[in-house]
Order: sequence, then structure tokens, then C-alpha cells
Amino acid sequence: MSADTFISSLTAAESRALELLGQGVYPEQAAAAAGLTPSRISQLLSQEQFAAAVAERRYENLSKHNRRDDAYDELEDTLLTKMKDCIPLMMRPQEILRAIQVINAAKRRGAGMPQHISEQQTIINLILPTQILTQFATNAQNQVVQAGDQPLLTIQSGTLLKQLDRKEISNVPAPAAVKSSSRNYYSAEDF
Repeated sequence: MSADTFISSLTAAESRALELLGQGVYPEQAAAAAGLTPSRISQLLSQEQFAAAVAERRYENLSKHNRRDDAYDELEDTLLTKMKDCIPLMMRPQEILRAIQVINAAKRRGAGMPQHISEQQTIINLILPTQILTQFATNAQNQVVQAGDQPLLTIQSGTLLKQLDRKEISNVPAPAAVKSSSRNYYSAEDF
């Protein structure tokens, strides 16, 4: 199937997701805006033709932003030259300085495009049996806070080590023991 045929076979929601992804929107946000599930976006991105179409649109958007940035740079160079020419006469330098300030402060879009534009994220939905699901309790952020009867504390390893260094957590094993651990979740008994 050709790329054009593939793109024309997309539903309206999938086409909208393609355009959003091409503009640099994160897959989760594109899914929500287009009315698709994140797993459907992941499935689409795993298809070579869809991923190529997204990359093409991202390149076009980045090129457009780079052309705009080049135009701003050219304006800034012109204003700097004008300022340089006016310095000996010192006639109304504030107007030129104000114009330079505005152009210099203009948001440059090309160089500041989000990092995720070149990354492909894979989203996987896991369906667990009910017997296993009932053993876990989650909070409002969908973080597991209890496994069976064991309460858990979610904390990033960097935050944990900083708190250990500041001794904000009591009843914690020695830092060397925690540093050697590769777990991301710690039980309440660990603290």
C-alpha cells in the first residue's frame, strides 16, 4: 500500500492525530484531542507509513519555524546595523533600541522544538486478571500505594537519596544499602 493510499485510509480521528503529532504534540495529548486511546496512537506510530507521515509533518513544521527564525535574525541584524550607524549622531536611539529589544525577545521556534519530536514513545495497555488487580490499591494519580496488605511509598530514587543525605527520613537503612537497591517502590517498612 502506498503512503498516500495509507493516509487516505485513515479515519477522521486518526488523520487529526497525525496532524497533531506532526505539530509536536505528545502522543497522550494527541490521543485525547483526537478522541483516540493512547494505545491506538502507539499502534499507529508503530506502522512505518504513519510514522513516516508524522516525521514528514514534523520536518515541515520545523522548517517553517526555522524560516521564521531566520527572518527575525535578519531583522535583528538590520536593526543592529542601523543602531551602529546612528551612534555617531545619537538621534532617537531609543526607538532603535526598543525595536532591537522586541525582535531579540521574539520567541524562536525552530531551535526550541520539543525533544520528543524525534522520539517515538510506545504505549502498552496491560489487562490484568481481576484476582491480581484486587491485590493492588492505587491513589488518584494511579500510583500503586498498597500491594496486598503491604503499604507502599512511591518516591523517586534521586529524591530518596537527597532526603537521606538531609536525614529527613527516620528509621531508614544505611544510605549505601539504599543506593545499591534497584527498586523504584519501597514499602513503608523500609522507612
